[in-house]
Amino acid sequence: MSPVDAGGAQEFLEAIIASFSVLGGGMAYASGFAAAGAFAEGQPPEILAHRINVGIADGFKFASPLSIAALIIVLWT
Repeated sequence: MSPVDAGGAQEFLEAIIASFSVLGGGMAYASGFAAAGAFAEGQPPEILAHRINVGIADGFKFASPLSIAALIIVLWT
């Protein structure tokens, strides 16, 4: 049985946390931007909720590659 490198496991967890932070930040930005636009237009709550959901999906689409890049960068350094 081989010993587990605690330092390597910690670095891997830090990389995963950084990756999910980038993904969550992108999703929060996109949904907040969509919500602010809908609110500024005076949209009803149903449209506002739909815009937030679409913003979350758009944020996932553009932040997913960035989160993978963040994972690779943190693991590489």
